[in-house]
Amino acid sequence: MIEFTRADLDLLSIHYVGNKGLGEELTLSDNTVKINDDFLKMTIMNYLTNPFKEDIYYQFKGKNDMHFHDVRGYCEDLFKDKSLFIENSKHIAEHLYNQSMHPKIKGGELTVAYFRDTMIDGVVCDAIGIFKSENKQTFLKINQVADEFEFEPENGINIQKLDKGVLIFNTQKETGYKISIIDTSNKVSDCAFYWVEDFLNTKLIENSYYHTQNLMHTYKGFCEEVLTEENNVKKEQQMVMQNRSIDFLKGKEKFNLAEFEKEVLGQTELIEAFDDYIKIQNDKLDLNTPEEFEISQNAVKKNSKIMKSTIKLDKNFVINVNASNDLVEKGYDDERGMKFVKIYYINEA
Repeated sequence: MIEFTRADLDLLSIHYVGNKGLGEELTLSDNTVKINDDFLKMTIMNYLTNPFKEDIYYQFKGKNDMHFHDVRGYCEDLFKDKSLFIENSKHIAEHLYNQSMHPKIKGGELTVAYFRDTMIDGVVCDAIGIFKSENKQTFLKINQVADEFEFEPENGINIQKLDKGVLIFNTQKETGYKISIIDTSNKVSDCAFYWVEDFLNTKLIENSYYHTQNLMHTYKGFCEEVLTEENNVKKEQQMVMQNRSIDFLKGKEKFNLAEFEKEVLGQTELIEAFDDYIKIQNDKLDLNTPEEFEISQNAVKKNSKIMKSTIKLDKNFVINVNASNDLVEKGYDDERGMKFVKIYYINEA
């Protein structure tokens, strides 16, 4: 868990990193940003840190002893000597600029920050933040002229949405530090990994959150790709199988694959099919699905919504189902010559 309740924004710099492949500019600042207003400082802190809530962490893949185009090296130097802040923030901006070659990568302001006394999983340490703002929004400013008012459009950053960000915490240095990453603007497949891999050179840490999330996504894929009507599995049965998995994970502290398969799948042929599906997914996506691990309830809560089943009825209705099979009933009305779905419930939400 990441906390900033006692943290302080110590140093801040802003540079502009354009798309190098398109010939856009790289503009570097020689000075830190001075923030003398407490409300502004708190607003900036919240904008930069609030999105980091998940318990899924990364680490640097390897160490570059030359410290050449290496975010890890620049951060390691900064943790040792904060007087290098402006110099190394420029190096970080230059490195990102050199990775910005794909024509669909947007240019934007790059903010580098140094935080004192952050907390991650109970450990108090300093952290370095690197944030990129790629998307601007139009805001309406109201001006008063005498006894009249007028609108004035302005472009700026939406402080409720961080486009790209990374926090490098000064802990677990020997294994590549503990890192949290945000990337909400990675919709283009060809350049989706340039922030995480090309720029940062990081990989996921395999913890309970990671394993729980992978298991849920794998099982969701199994239900949608194997438990299909083509394989004589009705939609309602697929819903039941998905809901059983959520109930299982919510009721356990530790995951055991054999226990999961027995309680959720039950039938031998389904268990064998799921084992085969796991092997295929592990090979395809280079995953490791252990047979036992601690269950992260944060991951269960965060990912439960992907397990909700959807019933699409013609073009008129879409029903999201997160209930047991006996609360949904399908039938056929002879008089109207149409199918129907009956739903049982106690109270309206």
